[in-house]
Amino acid sequence: MALPGWVLQLFIIFAAGTEALKFEQEYLGYNLNENESATDPLDYSGEWANHTFFPSPENWRFPFYTLFVDKWVNGDPSNDDINGTLFEHDVMQTQLRHGGDIQGVIDSLDYLQGMGIKGLYIAGSPFNNMPWGADAYSPLDLTLLDKHFGDINKYREMVTEIHNRNSELGKYEREKI
Repeated sequence: MALPGWVLQLFIIFAAGTEALKFEQEYLGYNLNENESATDPLDYSGEWANHTFFPSPENWRFPFYTLFVDKWVNGDPSNDDINGTLFEHDVMQTQLRHGGDIQGVIDSLDYLQGMGIKGLYIAGSPFNNMPWGADAYSPLDLTLLDKHFGDINKYREMVTEIHNRNSELGKYEREKI
C-alpha cells in the first residue's frame, strides 16, 4: 500500500529540518556524540573503549522487573534540579520529577537480585526530556542523555554492575552506551 503524497511531503519537510546536538564541551559526558568535527548527525559517533560486550542469553524466559528510573530510588540528590528550573523536582506531585536516577538503580541491584529478578527493563527514555517530563517519554534530543539520571559513565557503571550479577538489561541493547 503506497503512502498518500501529502504524508511523504510532510515526512520530507520534517526530515530535512531534523537535527541533533553536535558535540559541545558543555555536555561532555551526556552527549553520545563524541565526534567533535561532525556537522551532520549521520557522522556522529561514540564508543565504549576497552569494553567487552556481554553476550545476550539464548533464552530470555526469566523474571524481569520494570521500573521508571525517575520514580525508583534517588541515589544522587545533586542532580534533582540540574537544569535550575522552578518546579523541576517535587516528590509530592504526580507530574513532576521525583529524583530517581541511575545511581539509585545501582544501589537497588542487590535488592532486585534478592527478589530473584534476573532481568531489568527500564521504561521510558534515557535521553534529554523536558525539564519536568517525569514520564521519560518526551525526548527532545536522541543524542543527549537526560542529566537528571546521570552521565554516560554512570550508565556504563550500571550496565557493568547488572552483568556482574549475571543479570540482563532489556532496554539499552541497541543504543550506544
